[in-house]
Amino acid sequence: MGVNLSELLCYKLFSVVKLNEQWIDKHMESLGLSRTQWKVVARFNFLPAPCTQQQLLASIGIDRAHLTRSLMQLEKKGLIKKEKLPYDNRAYTILLTSKGEIILAKIEEILKLESEILVAGLTENEQAMLKKYIQKMESNMGSSLVAIDSK
Repeated sequence: MGVNLSELLCYKLFSVVKLNEQWIDKHMESLGLSRTQWKVVARFNFLPAPCTQQQLLASIGIDRAHLTRSLMQLEKKGLIKKEKLPYDNRAYTILLTSKGEIILAKIEEILKLESEILVAGLTENEQAMLKKYIQKMESNMGSSLVAIDSK
């Protein structure tokens, strides 16, 4: 019949990612956040503050309309505030509010727990090797995309 897709590494990785997303979604629901909303708030962990909508778009990889809706919802919840840029009335900087910072700390706790669950039963050495292998896979796929784009 051909290849058993469920035995391919890419399928197994997809399965782990799908289960991971479901686990995270259940925990983020307790904070009242959708997948996009928590990802936006989490970006404030490593993006410069204040950040722009453009920086968030590039970081998250969703379309502008979806991000705009999520930002409006987060603003309504009091987790972010937007301030117009003085040199461009169409653009905003985005900051976490104090309430948003509390939620970010809770998101960090959930993601730390999720990471611990993912590697439960693996030794520190196995975890280090897994990270190394994942980095290599990311590099392989990135190189492959560059090659495709250059054709």
